[in-house]
Amino acid sequence: MATTDGPRDSGYQPSPRLRERIAAWEAARQVPPKARAALEDGIAQELTDNRKLNLPTLAEHLPWSAEAIRLMMHGRGVPPRERHRKEEGDPPVYTLSDRLRDLLAGWHQTLDDEKKAREALEECIADEMRAHPSVTDAEMAEHTPWGWNQVRLIANKYRVPGKRKRANEHKLQRGANGKPLTVVVPFDWYVQQPGADQRILKEAAQKPE
Repeated sequence: MATTDGPRDSGYQPSPRLRERIAAWEAARQVPPKARAALEDGIAQELTDNRKLNLPTLAEHLPWSAEAIRLMMHGRGVPPRERHRKEEGDPPVYTLSDRLRDLLAGWHQTLDDEKKAREALEECIADEMRAHPSVTDAEMAEHTPWGWNQVRLIANKYRVPGKRKRANEHKLQRGANGKPLTVVVPFDWYVQQPGADQRILKEAAQKPE
């Protein structure tokens, strides 16, 4: 799991792939509101064309309640409903018009596309964090549309190994007078740092006799 340290300069720069995924998600999330507005216009037209269509019946075909549709239609100039009289026989069976069905399907498709674009972006962020173990959640967040806590959740979701700095694993060593002398850090973390001593890395790579 990723850690939640504050930002620090690891020299990380987002890859072109990450930039593309961010742009794709930003574009995808702009579409559903427009499709929703077109769908609401279609509902208003449906109610205008069929004044005997009541809201509970329409609600059976939409993902909203009759009350929600009523509030949605407020201020759109939809005429009042006509009552169905018994002498008129059984009320006609209502089915969505082709126009409204297409608008509803189009809105659902935009929601699905946005979800897929976000999942693709989250997966890319996780890949970036695996490829750059020294980058912290906060530093990665500077290059994404979210804060460090959301980045942490993404890292946890995709099981990103916790190779970045863990402050609780570092140990402070003091001298006899109590003054701080050195800080001992985990080796796995140290070797990931840009300024790691090459002599130490070479020595660590040698097999013990």
